[in-house]
Amino acid sequence: MKTPILKLTVPEIERGTRLDIFCSHRVEGYSRSHFTKLATSGHITIDGKAAKASHKVKPGQVIELELVSPPPTEALPENIPLNIVYEDDYLLVINKPADMVCHPAAGNYAGTLVNGLLYYFSRLKEFSDKIRPGLVHRLDKDTSGLLVVAKDEKTLRELQLSLKNRLIKRQYIALVWGTMPQPEGIIDLPMGRSESDRKKMKVFGAKSREAMTNYEVLKSYSIAELVRLKLQTGRTHQIRVHLSYFGNPVVGDSTYGGRSKAVTKLSGPKRRLGLSLLRTINRQALHAWNLGFDHPATGEKINLTCEPPEDFQKTVELLEGFEE
Repeated sequence: MKTPILKLTVPEIERGTRLDIFCSHRVEGYSRSHFTKLATSGHITIDGKAAKASHKVKPGQVIELELVSPPPTEALPENIPLNIVYEDDYLLVINKPADMVCHPAAGNYAGTLVNGLLYYFSRLKEFSDKIRPGLVHRLDKDTSGLLVVAKDEKTLRELQLSLKNRLIKRQYIALVWGTMPQPEGIIDLPMGRSESDRKKMKVFGAKSREAMTNYEVLKSYSIAELVRLKLQTGRTHQIRVHLSYFGNPVVGDSTYGGRSKAVTKLSGPKRRLGLSLLRTINRQALHAWNLGFDHPATGEKINLTCEPPEDFQKTVELLEGFEE
C-alpha cells in the first residue's frame, strides 16, 4: 500500500514553532519524537526541500509529510531463506541478495535480513539491540554480497572494534559508466548528508567526515568498466557517492545518476547497449565480493569471496559481447 502524504500549510499562530512540534500539533496519533525521526530520514519537506526537525516554521510554508508508520520496538522472526557461506559458534557470514533490507526501519518492517536471522538463530533475541541484533556492518538494500553477523554480544563488540580500527577488509566489484580517471587510485574525499535531500549523501555535504575508497579497474568495455573497490572507511553510500562525484556512477544506480541520466549521454549503438544494461539490472551493479578478518575468538584468518548474482553477470556478458 502506498504511504500517504499529508500537506499542511503553516498558519500565523505557529510562527517560530519547531517543525517536529508543529507536526505533532497538527497530526493526531503520532508523537513529536516520531516526526523528529521522519525529518531525519528525509520524510518531511518544506516547500519541496528536505527539512530538519529543529527548523522554525514560517506562515505560508507548505509542509509535506510522508506518513510512514512508527518502527516496531523489536524485530520479529520470519522464515526467510538465508545464503550462509560461513558459520561457527560465534558468528556467521551471509551472502545477502539484492532487494533485501538489512534491518527493520521506516517503510521496511518485515522481510529484512534480521527477521530471517531471528528465525534461523533464536538467541539473537537476547541482544540488547532489538532492531539490529548481531549486525556488525550493513549493505544497502540493492547491494548484494557478504556481511558478517555476530551470535553474541562479546563477539559483536570485538568485531565492531575491528571494523572501527579498519581491520575488517571489505572489497567490492562494480560496473561503472565511462572510464575512470586512472587505472587505479584512492578517492579521498569527505562526505556528509545532502542539504537538499536528507535521504542522500554527497561529497562535502553537511557535517562531512573522512571517506576513503581504493579502486582498481579490472576491465574496460565500450561504455563502462569493471572496477574492484576497497573500503578504508565505511560511510553511508560511500562507494556510490565517490564514483558518481567523478562522473562514473554505478550502472543502474538511480539515486546517484547511474540510470537514465547516464544513458542520455550516449548515442547510436552505445545508447542501445546502455538501455539493454538497464533492462538487465534493475539496481546498482555493486557487489560485496570479498570479506576478510581475524576471528575474534580463535584468531583464525577468515577470508571469503562470493561471485556476483545472475543479473550482474548477465550485464557483464552484454558488455563483453558488444560490437560497434
